[in-house]
Amino acid sequence: MMQKMPILPLVDRLVAGESVTLSTDVGQDVLIQPEVIEGRMTGNYLSSALPGVRYDDPRIILKETLTDFDERNITITSID
Repeated sequence: MMQKMPILPLVDRLVAGESVTLSTDVGQDVLIQPEVIEGRMTGNYLSSALPGVRYDDPRIILKETLTDFDERNITITSID
């Protein structure tokens, strides 16, 4: 079952160019951030939990990261 978390404030942070760190119960810190190339945001977003995957919508990268956590029975313990 999908974990409940405050998605919209996280989306706002990502769109503003900030990163989000999700800490988990297995000691993993997952960084979700805008993709930056040569000092410029590309309009894509990345998650350290999904290497090589990028989406142009921060809601999708958050959803896919949470889906990955759910598939592996990982729980988020804090959001920074």
